Amino acid sequence: MAPLRHFITGDFEKRTVFLPDKEYGLALDALVKGCADVLITSGAGPSLRILLGKRRVEPQPDWWFVGGRTRPGDTPAEGAARNVKRELGLALDPARFAAVGTYSFVWRLRAQAPATNGTADVSTVFELHLADDEAADLSPARFDAEEYADAAWTRPDAVLAGDYHPALQQAVRDLLARRAYGALRDAAADASAGAGAVRFEDGAYVFVDPATGAAAPRPATGAAYWALEAR
Repeated sequence: MAPLRHFITGDFEKRTVFLPDKEYGLALDALVKGCADVLITSGAGPSLRILLGKRRVEPQPDWWFVGGRTRPGDTPAEGAARNVKRELGLALDPARFAAVGTYSFVWRLRAQAPATNGTADVSTVFELHLADDEAADLSPARFDAEEYADAAWTRPDAVLAGDYHPALQQAVRDLLARRAYGALRDAAADASAGAGAVRFEDGAYVFVDPATGAAAPRPATGAAYWALEAR
């Protein structure tokens, strides 16, 4: 998706305000919450995994993103980084959070009374890609047991084929599309002129030796052009 633009008009001062449950419930009746949710990933291609948390509380007591609401004055990426730090204890640069898409939700139930009044959100979902050593430190024990019943690293195809919320599945589809586009863009940038091919295989673009049809290393800058193979 296009880069998120954050516009600040005037001298805005951030404030930290916590509402009592009754007042927060009234706010939920009147307002749409802004949220920043995160698909935490590790690996690439067929080894790509997504870390999901199984929430205990409404409005989504099931497998879901890591994340939550943002605070006034935060950019969406700053909100995502704040939520990851709060939920997993990872203090990371907001620049590491890549926007995947923005989604609108209306929920029948919520945690705050009266529960059946429901709630509404607009969420910007980000990808946070972790190196292997960073991902190795993440386990269900890192999640708040009062808010999460479980957590698991899951293959994208398992999410798309499984019994998961349609919004989570859509975000995973958008994530895969963004990654595929990035791989194709990088392949085109590495090419110059000549013969060869690139094909999409096991969730990633791979270079193909035109003589054998076998996978080949990415050509160095200035090497022959590798045309996209329509497969």
